[in-house]
Amino acid sequence: MAPPVPSVPPSRTTPPTGTAPRERAAETDPAAPLPDLAHFLRSRRARRTPESVGLARTGTRRLSGLRRAEVAALAGISPEYYTRLEQGRQRRPSTEVLDALARALHLDEDARRHLHRLAAGPPRPLTEAVEPPLVPAATRRLLDALAEWPAYVVSPVRDILAWNAAASWLITDFAELPAEQRNFAWFAFRDPRARRLYADWPAVARGNAHRLRDAVADNPHDPRGSRLVAELTTHGDRFVEFWGEHEVRGPTTGHKELHHPAAGPLSLDYTVYVLPGPHALELVVMTAAEDSPTHRALRHAAHGRAVR
Repeated sequence: MAPPVPSVPPSRTTPPTGTAPRERAAETDPAAPLPDLAHFLRSRRARRTPESVGLARTGTRRLSGLRRAEVAALAGISPEYYTRLEQGRQRRPSTEVLDALARALHLDEDARRHLHRLAAGPPRPLTEAVEPPLVPAATRRLLDALAEWPAYVVSPVRDILAWNAAASWLITDFAELPAEQRNFAWFAFRDPRARRLYADWPAVARGNAHRLRDAVADNPHDPRGSRLVAELTTHGDRFVEFWGEHEVRGPTTGHKELHHPAAGPLSLDYTVYVLPGPHALELVVMTAAEDSPTHRALRHAAHGRAVR
């Protein structure tokens, strides 16, 4: 998978005289450059206005984002040091510097965690064989027991590993999809049915790109994630756009509006439960308010499946 910005040759430049103590502590050995860290900082700076971080807007600005010097001042580091970070010439900044940057850029918890992850560099690839993720039998029984509520289990890279009949009715018959296409990111960007199903398709597609980026950053040596990103990059400008935003999102709760081909408009809340185990599988359950039009539609569909 190609990095989002070109690699910059490592720099062995020592910090300038007068560098603050915490900046000197952040200087490290000449490891490989971290273009992802540089790209992430640039993208976050571009998304923050002076007003959003408590600064007064002064003078004529060519861009809407913050200036490098403004980020440096908010974080309590020198502009030269911050510039080296954005240019990929400063590697492995200290935890203190990263926390200061997270506060300066008003990062949420997912983005702060991603910042620390990028600064740490990619983990070493596993040398031992990794077993494919298996959905526990108890979880499968739970899926089947949720007759009315659509529910499914996904891996961090959005592979759909198990589902119940309500999810097949609501979204698509996952059993009919080839294994490589049984993935929510693939479905959102490559299956034309997704654009008809999701009332706010851009938000759903963007969310899948951000979740996928989080998973790939957490496990960059996973070939499944690399293949998926390569395919989606090749076949879709919107994926490239959303991927280039360099946003990350972990498991969360949320809301979706759908246009079901048989039931019409549906409004559902979803909750993600992370299952114990090494693969961080996620159980997603979609519900609706009691006796709402959506609940009645789900209940009617469940009754139809029961009497067949």
